[in-house]
Amino acid sequence: MLVDVSVERARQSLLDMVVCLPGEEVALGEARDRILDDDLHAPVDLPPVAQAAVDGYALGGEGPDVRGEYTLSGVLGRGRAVAVATGAPLPAQTVAVVAREQVRVEGERIRIAAALPAGRNIRPAGEDFRAGELVVPAGTTVDPGLIAVLAAFGRDRVRVRRRPRVGILSLGEEIVPAGSVPSPGQVRDANGPLLAALAARHGARAAAVETVGEAGAREAGPRLKRLLEQADLVLTIGGVASGPDDYALALLKASDARVLFWGVASKPGHHSGAAVCEDRPVIALSGNPAACAVAYQLLAAPVVRALQGLPPCPKAIPAVCTNSFPKGGGPRRFLRGCAACGPKGWEVTLLPGQKSSMLRSLINWNALVDLPAGHPPLMAGSPVSVLPL
Repeated sequence: MLVDVSVERARQSLLDMVVCLPGEEVALGEARDRILDDDLHAPVDLPPVAQAAVDGYALGGEGPDVRGEYTLSGVLGRGRAVAVATGAPLPAQTVAVVAREQVRVEGERIRIAAALPAGRNIRPAGEDFRAGELVVPAGTTVDPGLIAVLAAFGRDRVRVRRRPRVGILSLGEEIVPAGSVPSPGQVRDANGPLLAALAARHGARAAAVETVGEAGAREAGPRLKRLLEQADLVLTIGGVASGPDDYALALLKASDARVLFWGVASKPGHHSGAAVCEDRPVIALSGNPAACAVAYQLLAAPVVRALQGLPPCPKAIPAVCTNSFPKGGGPRRFLRGCAACGPKGWEVTLLPGQKSSMLRSLINWNALVDLPAGHPPLMAGSPVSVLPL
């Protein structure tokens, strides 16, 4: 078991055991934000046939350009014209399409105001995609535009990666479900809903969010086993320190888990650990809300993404900090911030409430400011390294 390891080593020990989840077929309307499981090749040309680019008239004829008078007809031929709408398939003999506002209608004939080159206002077959062309590779996130492409190809179902199932278990005997009225000495569960929402943001879904309540360690083992049967990843909350009521490590050992590491060299989230139990990763997080959230982003989010075959970690970007942080020295710190790209590049503002016990800094939080161990106090205007979430 590794003790007090770096964030990078802790994360890699988890990623080394991750196997991408298999795919499943879903209805097109349910595919948004899912991850494509197969390469998508165009089955046919798109558009499949030549189409009109404007409302007007398809013109039949020969030569490098068209001009003069045409007879309106239901069948296209030399010297004949057929009314068409934008996007309509064109008759095979169409030489060009003239816009409605560029002609004068005289009974059953039209007169073209100016000569048109052959091919004008025609969308050729395959202009968008050619049959057999790679549209997007596997691993692409299905967005509304890709849904439109799939629909245009006649696909009403698509194969995507299965969403990871995350089980969440709070080990605090004093923790009660969020909707409960706590008795003296009890606390509502904020971390469970927090982790479920974070997991959903990364494409997972909560298999279950449970608390052990007053039963504590007596109930923890059976509930952990039940979650391992339901989930691809289990997150436990609390009990990770070394006090008399902290039993997360003992729980994992009693469950025949192989402990990967215990303790991470960072703040907040130092009291975090991980193990493999029944071939499932189990990540033990602090009960302090900010520490729980930060450790989730550093350790659990990469696992959730890797289970879907996605790059596990965001790339750090340079930014300028707009405000200050008075503390210096100590371990590596991850501060919660709100980052935005403006005219001068990336800027990040540290959010209020940076204590690990506080929820305030998690509102509008979209970035972690990575301060190395032994850093000096942070001044406004200082360059920093930022992990976008």
